[in-house]
Amino acid sequence: MARNNDTTHFSGQPVLAWLSPLPFFKHLRLLIVNLPTRAISSVSHMSWKKGQAVQLVPLSQATGRVLDVYHDVQHVFGVPHISSFFQFLGNYPRFLDRFWTTILPIVQTDAFSSCSQRLRADAYSRARSSFQIPDLKAEVYRQQFSPGACEELRDCINFFCHSVPTSLLLSSFLSESFQTPAGNANIPRTPTPAPKPHRRIVMVEEDSASPAVQAIFADIRRSTGADVVHTVYRAFARWPDFLQSYWIAVKPITVSELFLLSESALREAALQVTKEIPGPVQFTASDLAGLGMNDDDAGSLIRLSGMFVHSLSAALLNVSVARIAMEGGSLHAKSDAEDSIGATEMPSTQSS
Repeated sequence: MARNNDTTHFSGQPVLAWLSPLPFFKHLRLLIVNLPTRAISSVSHMSWKKGQAVQLVPLSQATGRVLDVYHDVQHVFGVPHISSFFQFLGNYPRFLDRFWTTILPIVQTDAFSSCSQRLRADAYSRARSSFQIPDLKAEVYRQQFSPGACEELRDCINFFCHSVPTSLLLSSFLSESFQTPAGNANIPRTPTPAPKPHRRIVMVEEDSASPAVQAIFADIRRSTGADVVHTVYRAFARWPDFLQSYWIAVKPITVSELFLLSESALREAALQVTKEIPGPVQFTASDLAGLGMNDDDAGSLIRLSGMFVHSLSAALLNVSVARIAMEGGSLHAKSDAEDSIGATEMPSTQSS
C-alpha cells in the first residue's frame, strides 16, 4: 500500500469519511460532557455504545506485543504503571503497535513535553481562578500525618499532575488523527531529556478496600456517574481519613456546572495544542482495515478515543484541585504551623 509522502498514514480516505455510523463524531465533544471518571470496567469494546463501560487490558493481563509496548511506555515516560488510555488501546494489539511506533519519536521531543506542561499549567490556572478550594494542607496537619506520609501524599499528587496531561495530550492527538492530519510538519523534533523513573504509586482496589473506603468510592460513583473510581481517588485511599476529607471538600466542585464548563474549555485547549507538536499523523480507513479491524472495532476505537479526551480533561482538573488544596487552598491564608508540612511541587519530568 502506497504511503502519502506528507502525512504519516496509508493512502485512503480519513476514517470518519469511511465509517457510516460515525457522521456525528465532530459533535462528540458536545455529546459526552460529564465524564470526570467515566465508565472504565468490563464491557466488550467490540460493540461499545455511549453509556457503557469500557474494557481495559491491565499490565498483569497483557501478553505478546501489548506487553512489549507497555514496558516500552513505562521506560520512555518513566512511569510505574500503565495509564487507562493505553490499557484501553491494549484491546487492539495491532493498532496499539502502530500507534506507539508512530508516536514514539514524537513524545520524545521538546515540543511534546512543552505542550504537556502547558496543559498542566492551564488546568491549574483554571482551577485556582474558577473554584473555591478549601485548605486540605491544614487538614493533613490536623490528622497528624507523619513526615513520610506527607511526602508520599505530595509525591502522589505530583505524579498525577504530571501524568494526566501527558495522557490527555496523547488521547487528543489520536482523536484528531481520525479526522485530519494531527501535528505539524514544521515543528522541529528536538529530543527532550529522558525522565527519571518514578517510584511505585500504591493503589487501593475497590474490592479489597475497607468498608469505610468502599462507602466513599460508592458515593464518588453515584455523584459522578462513574462505573469505577479514578486512580487519583484509589491512590488517596491509602490514607482513608484524607480521602474522606478530600471528597467532602471537592464533591461540590466536581458536580458543579462551572466544573463542566471548565472541563469543556480545557478539552478544547488540548485539541488545539495538538497543532503545536510534530507531525503530521493521520489514521485513515485504509489503516484500520489493513490492521484487521472491522466496522464495529473501528467505530468503538474512534468513539472511545474521544471519550478519553473528555474524561482525562476532567481528571486533570480534579488533580489540579487536589494540588491547590494541598498548597493551602484558594480560600484561606496559610498558617505558620501548616508551612511546616511543605508545599506541593510541580514535577518536571515526562510521564503518561
